[in-house]
Amino acid sequence: MAQYRIKIEERYNGEKLYIPQVLEMKIIRAFIQKQRLVWYNIYRCNDGITVSETMAAGYATEADALQVIEDYKNKESIQQGKRIKSTTYRIID
Repeated sequence: MAQYRIKIEERYNGEKLYIPQVLEMKIIRAFIQKQRLVWYNIYRCNDGITVSETMAAGYATEADALQVIEDYKNKESIQQGKRIKSTTYRIID
């Protein structure tokens, strides 16, 4: 089961940025295979929601960050709904 958190960055001017994150296992393949847990930042982009270790998007309210996490959780069901269930052909005379 995935774990989620919100990283809160407070600026000197009093602003707060809320960055949603997800914990995933990263497998490093070398001579010896290693596993480590990494917090990835969740953010919206043009084609949906994605994760990145380096890029981040800060949100003004905690509610916005929570909405991004919920959208990320539902991402799999949304993608499942877009997949082709069946294909039929109709012959035209």
